[in-house]
Amino acid sequence: MNEFLRYLIHVVATSAAMYLLYVMFFKNTTYFKLNRIYLLLSLIIPLIIPLIKIPVSYNDAAVYIPIMLDEIVITSGGEVISAEENAVNYSLWFYSIVSVILVLRIVVAIIRVNRISHNSTKVKMNDLNLVLSKDRINPFSIFNKIYISESHFEDRLGLEQIVSHEKVHIKQLHSLDNLFSEIICSLFWINPIFWIIKDKLKSTHEYLADEEVVEQGFDTAGYFMLLFENVVGKRIGLANNFNESLTLKRMKMMKKKRSPRYLRWLYLLALPLIGMIVFTISCTEEQSKTSILDQEVIDKVEQVEDELFDAGEVDVIPVFGDSQDALVNYLSGAITYPDVAKHDGIEGKVFVEFTISKTGKVVDAKVVESVNEYLDAEALRVISEMPDWIPGETAGKPVNVKFVIPINFKLQ
Repeated sequence: MNEFLRYLIHVVATSAAMYLLYVMFFKNTTYFKLNRIYLLLSLIIPLIIPLIKIPVSYNDAAVYIPIMLDEIVITSGGEVISAEENAVNYSLWFYSIVSVILVLRIVVAIIRVNRISHNSTKVKMNDLNLVLSKDRINPFSIFNKIYISESHFEDRLGLEQIVSHEKVHIKQLHSLDNLFSEIICSLFWINPIFWIIKDKLKSTHEYLADEEVVEQGFDTAGYFMLLFENVVGKRIGLANNFNESLTLKRMKMMKKKRSPRYLRWLYLLALPLIGMIVFTISCTEEQSKTSILDQEVIDKVEQVEDELFDAGEVDVIPVFGDSQDALVNYLSGAITYPDVAKHDGIEGKVFVEFTISKTGKVVDAKVVESVNEYLDAEALRVISEMPDWIPGETAGKPVNVKFVIPINFKLQ
């Protein structure tokens, strides 16, 4: 499996586990500051955990499993490509294009904010910067500026509540959270959990701001009405909009009784969860090296002598040539699609097993999964005639290492 695809799978799995813990224990608490921290960590930790490697030793002395190399596709036109690399290239192009489009979406939002700012009047209110727009906009704040309509500025009571609300976003740097979460969702758009976490994070920002407004003594009923009055108007996805997540849930949170202090200890549950995820993913990484080989091929691999080593026991794996593309380049010039097989329309995947000896020579090459005598012979010939490799090492000494390579002859 491609490393980036495996990384994405682990990112999705880790974020899903962390979000599940949030839903089960933290979602309905009034510890909004702790929830904000946890949700931010739920965007960061899943990106880090898959990069952690913990060596896990295991014993499989009964049978040595050879290292499976990437499949090589041989076309009838003489082209040689790595099958995995070819598929991954198209996938990465598509993934990258979507990511670029989503990043441009952030840029467009920034341009919209700048346009509003350019066409608006700037006013200083205490230590805050107000931007008064002639258009009907939903009040929002970005970094150290509060954007409101001119009509909001004329309503002194409503203005005071809006400013108190948006001041919390500014003071607690919620704009940084929003920008960070938008970037993460744009780069890892394939992960639906990140999009959910981003929305929950924005709602938590509003809970924090609402909580402080209520604590300042503003009339709750009047504050609710102000929220309803600002449902319409231009909205900026990158910003903290005044009526963000205008739901019954938000109103209930303002009136909800504070959660018991002992519930704060529940957040420590994140530690064993993270530990289990790290251990599980690390184990999966180590074991996956011996699980790539098809079962049909494994069954054909004979038990070998003590002097042969597999992937799990080699400190340094044998290397062909001086670059990652050296093996593909060699096969490109050496393999010829047999004319008889092309004429008869024969294609298929030949698995060739061989050993890189202590001296780097290719020895004991044989076909362990056959397709056709002509294709088998050509695959076996090219592998047997390969130049010397740099031998593998264990404990600083050169050792014999067994490989299996699938060569896929494909008519195009």
